[in-house]
Amino acid sequence: MSWINLEQAGEHLLAAESVIIITHLRPDGDALGSTFGMRAFLRGLGKKADVLLPEPPPRRYREWCQGYLSRLDEIGFQAYDLVLLLDCANVQRLGAAGVSVEFLRTLNFLSIDHHPANSIAARYDCLIPAACSASEIVATLALASGRPLPVESASRWLAGMMTDTGCFRFSNTDGDALRVAAQLLDHGAELENVVNTLFFSKSMRQLQFEAELVEKQLKLACHGRLAYAFIPDDMLERHHFALREDEGLIDILRGIDTVIIAMLLHRQPDGFKVSLRSKDQRYPVGPLARSYGGGGHDMAAGITMDLDSLEEVENIMLGEIGKLLGFS
Repeated sequence: MSWINLEQAGEHLLAAESVIIITHLRPDGDALGSTFGMRAFLRGLGKKADVLLPEPPPRRYREWCQGYLSRLDEIGFQAYDLVLLLDCANVQRLGAAGVSVEFLRTLNFLSIDHHPANSIAARYDCLIPAACSASEIVATLALASGRPLPVESASRWLAGMMTDTGCFRFSNTDGDALRVAAQLLDHGAELENVVNTLFFSKSMRQLQFEAELVEKQLKLACHGRLAYAFIPDDMLERHHFALREDEGLIDILRGIDTVIIAMLLHRQPDGFKVSLRSKDQRYPVGPLARSYGGGGHDMAAGITMDLDSLEEVENIMLGEIGKLLGFS
């Protein structure tokens, strides 16, 4: 493993003639924006570039995510000069279709990420925690290279940045992020299409699901400073709603005026998934998540808790968030 800077990452990337691009499981807007934007950039340079997604992307992104590979064995990976991993912080979330990280480490393997607790240990790791998103990092790399920037790349990277910053509303938005976004617009990023896809494309069943979540599942604690909800399986089935479509769902809870921390809970085969968001930098949720084996950023993090009951998870998290907010 070798820690490298962005310039060195660019040298490794541009030296390769064929690149397979991977990201994390249940990819969000930044994961998809960074990967498909990079595919378009590399193909524009005449290189062979493919994206591997072991599972379908969320509905809103499907028009953008055409022609990806759904599976690749070890022989298939070896056919590429470079394996490029974007926006993935740990091996548990690695979306490599069953190929182990130990095998990937034997290859020319480059990881580019912005999560501060990244533990991938690729052959080459480029970590820039100050960036708002993986899309900002790869856009910066491409812009610095002086190579042609396709409109598709500019649009996908702008979308990734807007996803992770909440359309430049969250505290991870800084001057560098806005300057990169401006350059992407200068290169033809299709702002109207990006905004409509990200923020104005909900299905009626998603709206009905969100209404029931607020009406029947929402709970408040810590004098209204914590809002949380459990998503039961029967509710998902009733609305034909898949959790891979839940990007932005937690922001409904975060949007309540008294709330500082929002939490979503859902039972999965490997335990309870706990998603956490904070809207006040004095109360970061990242350290709490990492203390229970989770990860993410200070203001947006997640945990998978292998416990038997929702009540256990709820009691632990209410206690920890209560301490964080000064109620114990």
